[in-house]
Amino acid sequence: MNERVEPVGEAAGQTRNPTRIRVVVRFVNVDASGARLGSVRVCVAVGKGWSCDRSSDRHRLTKGFCRTHYDQFHRGRGLSPLASEEDEDCGFEGCARAVSARGLCNAHYQQQRLGRPLVPLRRRRDNGAYQAMLKSGVMECLECGELKELDEFSVLNTAGVPRPYCKPCNAEVVRLRNYGLTREFADRLFQHQGGRCAICKVVEFARGRTPDVDHDHACCPGRRSCGECVRALVCSKCNAYGLAWYEALPAELRTYGVLNDYLADPPARKLRRELSR
Repeated sequence: MNERVEPVGEAAGQTRNPTRIRVVVRFVNVDASGARLGSVRVCVAVGKGWSCDRSSDRHRLTKGFCRTHYDQFHRGRGLSPLASEEDEDCGFEGCARAVSARGLCNAHYQQQRLGRPLVPLRRRRDNGAYQAMLKSGVMECLECGELKELDEFSVLNTAGVPRPYCKPCNAEVVRLRNYGLTREFADRLFQHQGGRCAICKVVEFARGRTPDVDHDHACCPGRRSCGECVRALVCSKCNAYGLAWYEALPAELRTYGVLNDYLADPPARKLRRELSR
């Protein structure tokens, strides 16, 4: 095994502000041909008495820097060590991503910043596993987790790359996206309603597909929603006949207590209040 000296900063051609960024070097293990050994890389930021140990298996590296040190470099600041909490795991239960802000990873922090309920993130798979599945002709759906033949996945682009979801799951993902919902929130709403229609309380839904999504058409006309005006999961009869007919009535004729209570404080609004506590 050999070692190669790799320059960082001005010597590596990164000359955004050479008067403030020192030239430092890192030793990288290489083979006889000079290629790096292993696929995991480490942030190249180094200072007096410290070095950044963020690696590419947990952090995205840009020009050899982790996100925090790249921001320092890009803005012309001197490189400085990270706060101790910045390499801890995200505070959301079950999330192993590194902390980005306020004790959360970047994705969960963005959910919090936008006032959305914190939900688990979509699973990611590395390119090697994806290519192996393509060669075998069998791929795992990232939604249902089942292994299926490639012809059960629709095509993503003209290159013939299959979508990450099988056809039934992809249709459901698109439908929920049109209503501004995540799968996690739809499942919580399903449980909150006891698996029944929010209006008639009679129809029990199958777990395979989310039932009709009712939203306030005064906020978002049509079949799309901002997500905030979603009211509940209802059966097709209550959605198409009950609500459509009742909301078209003049205000003085809307005397049905069940529907009035539903419209005044729908289940989705109650659930959002519980999640925000």
